[in-house]
Amino acid sequence: MEKIIGINPVIEVLKSDKNIEKLEIYKKIKKETIKEILNLASKRNIKIFYTDRRTENSQGVVVLVSEFDYYMDFSAFLEKLLRKEKSRVVVLDQIQDPRNFGAIIRSAECFGVDGIIIQDRNSVKVTGTVVKSSTGAIEHVDIIKVTNISDTIDKLKKYGYTVYGAEADGQNYYYEENYPEKVCLVLGSEGNGMRKKVKEHCDKIVKIHLKGQINSLNVSVAGGIILAEMSKN
Repeated sequence: MEKIIGINPVIEVLKSDKNIEKLEIYKKIKKETIKEILNLASKRNIKIFYTDRRTENSQGVVVLVSEFDYYMDFSAFLEKLLRKEKSRVVVLDQIQDPRNFGAIIRSAECFGVDGIIIQDRNSVKVTGTVVKSSTGAIEHVDIIKVTNISDTIDKLKKYGYTVYGAEADGQNYYYEENYPEKVCLVLGSEGNGMRKKVKEHCDKIVKIHLKGQINSLNVSVAGGIILAEMSKN
């Protein structure tokens, strides 16, 4: 079993088809605050356990799920994509921080991304922290694990995707691009950025114009900025 905490993440899990083992609510929480949670639990006939102890950072609500598998097979994901005229995909190259991952998922959902591709090793996996940081957005964005990021990028290109990598030394500013209907954004790890081989497989490398003394942005912030521009198409 895995633990999901926080009002928005719990609401989205209750709306999903995931198997809910237990719903815990802190006794002193105001019923008006969790009205939607109570209604969803009632509709799904989920028993509520009221507790005297409040789990840290939970906002007073905790749900335990028996199936914590958010991953989709790449072939199945590709089949979904090929039905669409327009689509956006994000590829994460060895992101390590679960909060960054969660924040990227949140931005991806807000800006119409169909799925996020991660590597099955040397990358953060979906955890309770990721789910909470996404504020429920993970229920609406496909997460795909693959063995080889570079090969996966090549497959996307084969099916008409233009692949943009984000790096400080990019050729053009992100807002100078005329993004096509099928687009993929690659974001590198917090410390090292994209690996050289992954970068070489991108069609273009874009950068963000920075005016401050610090010469880099958090990867989740950078991703959100570029996705906002891509979503204008």
